[in-house]
Order: sequence, then C-alpha cells, then structure tokens
Amino acid sequence: MEEILKVAILQTSLDNKAAWSICSVNRPKMNAMEGVRVWNEIIHTMDNYVNLEDTRKPDVILIPEFSVAEQFEREIKKLADQTGSIIITGLDFKVTGNNVRNQALVAIPYRWPHGFRKSRAKTFYFGKHFPAREEKKYLEDCGKDFEPCNEIYVLDAGDYGRIGLAICADFYDIERYALYKGRIQHLFILAYNKDVKSFLFLAESISRLVYCNVVICNTGHYGGSICFSLKEKEYQRYIYRHEGANLFTSQIVELPVKSFKESQKAKEGKGYKAAPPEYEVYD
Repeated sequence: MEEILKVAILQTSLDNKAAWSICSVNRPKMNAMEGVRVWNEIIHTMDNYVNLEDTRKPDVILIPEFSVAEQFEREIKKLADQTGSIIITGLDFKVTGNNVRNQALVAIPYRWPHGFRKSRAKTFYFGKHFPAREEKKYLEDCGKDFEPCNEIYVLDAGDYGRIGLAICADFYDIERYALYKGRIQHLFILAYNKDVKSFLFLAESISRLVYCNVVICNTGHYGGSICFSLKEKEYQRYIYRHEGANLFTSQIVELPVKSFKESQKAKEGKGYKAAPPEYEVYD
C-alpha cells in the first residue's frame, strides 16, 4: 500500500441563480456565460497542476457538483491525460426527454498515476439518488422529473485504497454507509450545499461509522469543503477545512492510506481512533 493519497479540492464559485433560471429558454441547462466563467476557474487551476513536479501532483482532483457545463465535458478527459490525475467532477443536468439526471464524471488516465502523458483516459459516470428539495422543485417548475441513480459505486484505486463516491444529498443515505462499512478507505462527496454546518458534523459522524477518510468538495458559492481523517489526536483530524462564501480556491491534501488500512485490520487504532463495534474488513 502507498503511504498517502494526494487529493486536490478544487472549489469553484458557480452561482446557481446565474446558472439556472426558471425564465431561461434552455432550462434546465446551465447558462452558457456562467458555464464559461466557472470553466476558466477550472482551467486556471489545472494549468498549475500540469506544471507541478510529478511528486507534488495530486493523485485525484475533485470538482464540485454541477461545475462542468455540457460543452466542456469532453475536455475533462483531456485534462486527466495532461495532469496524470483521476478527475472526479460534477456535471450539468443530463436531460433525456422529460427525465433529468444529476451525474458526475470520473476520468482515469492510462497507467495512473502520472504514468504516461499521451494516453487516453477511461471514463465512467455515477449519479445522484436523492435530489435536494430546491433541486427537485426547480425541475418540477421546468416540467421535468428527476431520474434517480440506484447504483452505489466503489472505485478501486489499488495501492491507494478503495474510494466510495456520492453526490450531495446522498450524504444522508444511511443504507449507503451500511454497504461502505469495511469496504472503503476513503469517501468522496461532490456537493452544492448551503447547509455547510450539517455536512461538517456529518463528515465526522460518517467517518466514525464507516471508519474511513471523508472529503467533501463543496461549491465555493457557499464554502465548507472538508477533509477529515480519524487520527487519534483531535487536532490532526481536520486535515483541511474551508469556510467563507463566494470564494474560488484550491488545495492539495494528503490522506493516509497504508497506516489507516493497518488500523482498519487491527480495529485497535494504531495512531487512529478505534473502529466502531462489529466492524469487519471485507477484501
């Protein structure tokens, strides 16, 4: 196992009021100008990552829910090739007839991480099961129905651990965590969430229940991105925590892998909080 997994939290400042208007002719698709503005934020950060030394580059790059407009979706695959990093990003609404899906894209470069630059990334999508109240109301006002994703995904990153994936309101899904318990080392949440305090408390609670590292990549419009690990000493647990609204920012954090995996197997801590009752590791 690798010692650490380097994760970039790229917090875009997408403004939902500018992006999605009930009066828009193109509803529920994102406003083109707001999509371009946010894409420029993403490109600015990616340029910095491309020019980093391989030892300093992030292994995974997280971009919040809804961040990438449809016209830029194909570019994510190219950016994964250029950075050599897995990119996990939220996308604009996917509309098929009267049904609308909220999805995220995962782009994995060949021979990850940072192996060969000129290679084509593989991609897959995962979706949201539970819409937020405002999201559901907006789609109903557009005359559309939300189409839930009923699958639960685990990304096997080999020596970097297994990763659970979820979008925003699915962070409240208790059944999801019963499945993830003992099967993952990291949990990544892409969010567009204004209730940042609830997610702050949930990050620690879910980390203890599932016994995993938790990263929330939230929109900079509301702030509240978090990286939490179950370190034995309290001051070490919040690896990263961002507060403040209307801010575009990015940060590379380091998640423990090897030492945490050993703690999961031992169930007794070893530098971490002890595992919850009846905890079993499933290989």
